[in-house]
Amino acid sequence: MKTLQILMSTYNGAKYIREQMDSLLDQNCEKLGKAAFRIVIRDDGSSDGTQDILEEYAGRYPEKVSWYQGENHGVIRSFFELLQRVDTSDYYAFCDQDDYWMEDKMTRAVEILDAMRKDVPVLYCCRPKLVDQNLQPLESEIKRPPMRPGFRNAMIENIVTGCTAVLDQSLREMVVKELPQFTVMHDWWLYLIATCFGEIYYDETPYICYRQHQGNVLGTKTRKMDEWKMRLKRFRGNRGNISHQLEEFIRIFGDMGAENENMRLAERFLKVRKSFWARKRFLRDTELYRQRREDDRIFHIILLLGNY
Repeated sequence: MKTLQILMSTYNGAKYIREQMDSLLDQNCEKLGKAAFRIVIRDDGSSDGTQDILEEYAGRYPEKVSWYQGENHGVIRSFFELLQRVDTSDYYAFCDQDDYWMEDKMTRAVEILDAMRKDVPVLYCCRPKLVDQNLQPLESEIKRPPMRPGFRNAMIENIVTGCTAVLDQSLREMVVKELPQFTVMHDWWLYLIATCFGEIYYDETPYICYRQHQGNVLGTKTRKMDEWKMRLKRFRGNRGNISHQLEEFIRIFGDMGAENENMRLAERFLKVRKSFWARKRFLRDTELYRQRREDDRIFHIILLLGNY
């Protein structure tokens, strides 16, 4: 039987964390002989009773649940620290404090990962199901990516929802080799590594209920004008971040990419920033893409302007 570590980062999550913990403990992967799992939790400095709840679950399920208190680093560093700290396993799953996992989430992930290549780092993720605070389905949804996941997408867009991500030991080793001084999000960093050096499987079937409430960051506006406003706001907010993230990626993994076509593409992407005509040729000759046609058009304009 394979081994699996479920890694959760918490911060003032007392309102919903019991439902999430119960859904994790109800995972059927161990009963079905797929993977024996443990839940390891890093608290990022909660002050609302979250730590008391974690202590309660660790006391009730000592063979399954452990937790520790860390300094308040924020979600990115918190998850990276968990990856550094936990024992070696076959697979590692990222987990948020306020969602709800369907009982076969880990069974599905392990089955997919077991069937993937063993000589490269591999990553599994799935499409989340949007629900309200009471776990009731919302009319809006996260649509499946229409384009195939790949590095030419990962350079400029992230499609991995972190709380659905499951990675193997090889990918974990690459992540903790040297942590980035900057990345937009931890899940985007996984997407870059997996598509540059390995493989990713995007599961179109949802296996988690992704709770929407005032305390999290994903909006669910549906009007066309609102969608365009959100797109423009997102692009403006990421101005410079895409280049900065790729600079870190090349700094850390450049010595592994001498013969890697993806790495050479990333290096060229950064070099053309200084010339409009070089950017125009780059856009013509390469096939970078975002998943949505509207986003793709906006990014082409931003690339031509050099604001990335």
